[in-house]
Amino acid sequence: MVVPSATFRSDELALGADDEDNGDVNAQIDIDEVGPQAAVTRTGAGSEGVSMSDESGVMLPGSREEMRFLRKNSNWVNMIIAILACLAVVVVILLIAPQPNVDSERVVDYQAVAEQSQDSADFDLIVPQIPTGWTSNEASLDRIGDSDTTSWYMSFIGTQQQWVSVEQAKASERWAKKKVGDAVAAETVKAGGSEFQIYRTEDAKEYWTTSKGGVSVVITAIATPDTINGFAEQVADQLK
Repeated sequence: MVVPSATFRSDELALGADDEDNGDVNAQIDIDEVGPQAAVTRTGAGSEGVSMSDESGVMLPGSREEMRFLRKNSNWVNMIIAILACLAVVVVILLIAPQPNVDSERVVDYQAVAEQSQDSADFDLIVPQIPTGWTSNEASLDRIGDSDTTSWYMSFIGTQQQWVSVEQAKASERWAKKKVGDAVAAETVKAGGSEFQIYRTEDAKEYWTTSKGGVSVVITAIATPDTINGFAEQVADQLK
């Protein structure tokens, strides 16, 4: 913008006073002598004239530098948020998943109970050897409903929150099928020379069923495959 040239002389400012009245100070402001006004330069301006930072080097809000910084770091932030969200979902699933209703503090001598119950059973009771660190929290010989049929039940608590139960009865495969409920039939496997039908549920519970000589056995477990297979082999060896 062109600034009109204007000259202000001391005689006009002094309102009629002479040079001596100004105390030997003669003031003359002449804009023409100052010359064109210098262009203002902004420190840290970008190619479009947008300020990136102030003189202290601090990023200004809304600057292109701030936008690049946010884009560069947003990928890591999003990744961390996604990982934390996945972990939260896993924790929630583990918390709400149905757990077997067992007493983990109770310890039962299942071998002694089997010895005492054998005379009341019309079949040979299976008494497996449990892994080191495992205990039995339940063992009983009970009637099935109002019938004369009895079932031999054992429950075992293991390391790493594992759980296995073995139930045996002189009953048909229909009885075994009722024990698995809504579990979905999966594969069949051989263990200890016997064939087992495996059923699985959505909450990671497995049922292994087998029968021989009119006696059926249902293994229910939340445990590692090796652990379940170990119990199945003992069941097959003792089932007559």
